[in-house]
Amino acid sequence: MKKFLLCTALFGIMLLLNSCIKDQPNTSVKSLELPTVAYEYSKVLDDLTIDLPFDNSPANNQVTDHGATLGRVLFYDNNLSINNQISCGTCHKQSLSFADEFDKSLGFEEAVTTRNSPAVLNMRFSNKFFWDMSSSSLEEQVILPIQNHIEMGMEDMDYLATKLSNVDYYPELFENAFGSPEVNPDKISKALAQFVRSINSFDSTFDREKANDFEGFDPLQQQGMTVFLESGCNNCHTVTRASELDGEVFFEEDDTGYGGTGLEGSNIGLQLVYDDQGMGNGMFKVPSLRNLAFTAPYMHDGRFNSLQEVIEHYNSGVVAHEELDFRLKDVDTGEPKRLNLDPIEKVALEAFLMTLTDESVLTDTKFSDPFRY
Repeated sequence: MKKFLLCTALFGIMLLLNSCIKDQPNTSVKSLELPTVAYEYSKVLDDLTIDLPFDNSPANNQVTDHGATLGRVLFYDNNLSINNQISCGTCHKQSLSFADEFDKSLGFEEAVTTRNSPAVLNMRFSNKFFWDMSSSSLEEQVILPIQNHIEMGMEDMDYLATKLSNVDYYPELFENAFGSPEVNPDKISKALAQFVRSINSFDSTFDREKANDFEGFDPLQQQGMTVFLESGCNNCHTVTRASELDGEVFFEEDDTGYGGTGLEGSNIGLQLVYDDQGMGNGMFKVPSLRNLAFTAPYMHDGRFNSLQEVIEHYNSGVVAHEELDFRLKDVDTGEPKRLNLDPIEKVALEAFLMTLTDESVLTDTKFSDPFRY
């Protein structure tokens, strides 16, 4: 009996020690490698010749080289999770255009999250965040996954600040970014937002060809662009506010890359009854089309594993939900629109969408994981 009680006591002590240790800073298995001179995050848009009428950067948190450097470290640091197991970069992988390969990601204890991880590109030009568009501030958005009880589990941001204060590489980074080594939730939020704002993509085939009236497009890409426009895809995925192909980049209408009010969300007829109502009535944010080649699976719940499945949904699979977006309805019957694309048109449309691919952002060192394990 005494032996049993002793074993039980020892087991309890071990559990207690594990619970105390698991959320302490972990720096023993990694080293931080940063350039001697900070990358020029603040000049990321300086060489662009395009007009950017909207930028969500607040006056008190403009992108700086040292601020975004700190944000990069925070983005990839597992210490931001309660058990030191995952980081923001775990679900937003650079090689996958800052999305991930799962229909729904895994949280800090491998519990399944509620939605697909969207790509983190050109967030600087958005005015709504998350699939349900529930956040209108990037400073707020970057913190919520950290606090989420499934995703990263760090519900107490003051505790996180204390935890990071005990990590040897942070005092200098916070000093460089904000003029003081003090770590607090506001600075964490601002630095993360600066880094995310700096992850911009403007180097796709489409971007390069626009200046030449797309003369460099091959016949299949040209046909696909025609299908895109004539099928009404640009009703939700616009080029510019003028909806002309002399614009800069393709983005969703509510997130044009330049901001603006745009859509309040869209029900695209995925099913008659939605388990996840999104922002209500099965309405979700219209995602960007940039780098689709790397961001599968698609939709808020990752239900489509290929771009061909997505195209076929709009071609023949839209269901007659009572809140179906009017752009997806036949103007005469009110029934779901059927595009009736033939096999060649489907292939052409996919070829055109691939012109929105920008591989440079997938390998740019200034956006990469600075930790070596």
